[in-house]
Amino acid sequence: MPHTGRYKSLRFRLTISYILIFGLLLTAIGITFRTRLMTIIQERVEEAVIEDWSAARGFLKVEREQAIWSVDPREMDRTVFLERLRRFVMVADAQGEVLEMSNGYRQQGVESAAEIRERFREGSPQLVVKEQGKDRVLLRYGVFRSEGKPYLLVVGRRMTDVEGLPNAFLSDYFTVLPLLLLVTGILGWFMAGRALMPVNKVAEAAQRISGSNLHLRIPRRFANDELEQMIVAFNTMMDRLSESFEQVRRFSTDVSHELRTPLTAIRGQLEVALMTAEKEEDFRDAIVNALEDVDRISNIVRALLLLSQAETGQLALHKDAVNLSEVVAELAEQFRTTAQESGVELEWNLDEDVYILGDRTQMDRLVTNLLSNALKYTPAEGHVLVEVRREMATGSAILTVADDGKGIPPESLPHIFDRFYRVPGEDPDKGLGLGLSFVNWIVKAHEGRLDVKSTVGAGTTFTVTLRIHQPEMVGDADSIPVAEARQ
Repeated sequence: MPHTGRYKSLRFRLTISYILIFGLLLTAIGITFRTRLMTIIQERVEEAVIEDWSAARGFLKVEREQAIWSVDPREMDRTVFLERLRRFVMVADAQGEVLEMSNGYRQQGVESAAEIRERFREGSPQLVVKEQGKDRVLLRYGVFRSEGKPYLLVVGRRMTDVEGLPNAFLSDYFTVLPLLLLVTGILGWFMAGRALMPVNKVAEAAQRISGSNLHLRIPRRFANDELEQMIVAFNTMMDRLSESFEQVRRFSTDVSHELRTPLTAIRGQLEVALMTAEKEEDFRDAIVNALEDVDRISNIVRALLLLSQAETGQLALHKDAVNLSEVVAELAEQFRTTAQESGVELEWNLDEDVYILGDRTQMDRLVTNLLSNALKYTPAEGHVLVEVRREMATGSAILTVADDGKGIPPESLPHIFDRFYRVPGEDPDKGLGLGLSFVNWIVKAHEGRLDVKSTVGAGTTFTVTLRIHQPEMVGDADSIPVAEARQ
């Protein structure tokens, strides 16, 4: 089984691919080179035969129907050269009568008188290959004149010896080829192992990952290649998984923490009623108190589920042109009564028709939470101011909710957007501690910015910055997933 797994491994398959590709490439190169070498040899032999014919023509003259070769015996080089030329030579007259023929030429076969006369009629020089068994000779036919008469001169060169060179090369080449492929396989094995090292690291890291070590990451190579993209994708996936596990853990912790108190209260009330209640009214009071705590639990669970859906991307924004000034005006008018009952002065100052691209429902929730918080923590005779203004220089819509309440301590400011966080010492009945978490998520989902400034005893100001959109620039509503909008 281990051997079978090795043969199926990506490294083995890559190595085999290297060998096959390299083998096919080398085979194609060898065959192409042999073909090219044959062509070059053919061209060189043809050039040599043409030169030999011209040289022979310089030595030859015909007198009284006899071929005479003129050379000074003292010139050894020219004598040796002439001897080589005359190994394949034939001289004939226009009637087809052979005046001279070498033994080498005779072995390749002698043309008839009619064939010789045909060569005369063709006139132009010709190159012809004659074969006798495995022996091949390239002949050059040409007509020359001597003493005013035309004669046929044929000069040849043996091709068998030189034609064997390409075949010898190809034989030696394919003898060495297996060794080259073996070296290729060895190098390919190490190259494949090195190339797959990041993949193996990903596999090893994936095997080590569990719920307790989601912090594991693969070091980047900064090579800007496919493996680097895989490493980045793996690390990004781990970031998402880690964030998701953290959300689940935080959700579980928050639920257990927030539900413990009301459940304990319900249990205590019911136990007391069972042990001490004597009248129907006592039981009724216990049930009413328990139902109030049940409502509180229902509100906590409902808010947590909605916030969890938002943070995990299951809640979609239906974006359209939203008149932020109109949203704030409507909600501020609704909160006027609540503010009057609390003795708080609520004012609003709004630029007209400040449009954003957003989800109307989430914008209502954002403004509602900010106004509710401001009124909740502003004492009687306090003041709350809501403003919406347009900043054309930056293309921004600015929503500001300011109060002159008790303010938030500096050590609590970094935590006010955490779920269930309450400023120490505050009345727990004033809220669940989820409102600002929703506000923070809504702002991020709309690609905005949320700032908060607070001074103890002087008040708090929340500032939301969003992009302005003109109504004519916005089409029909789009349903846009907001997986990227995380707390």
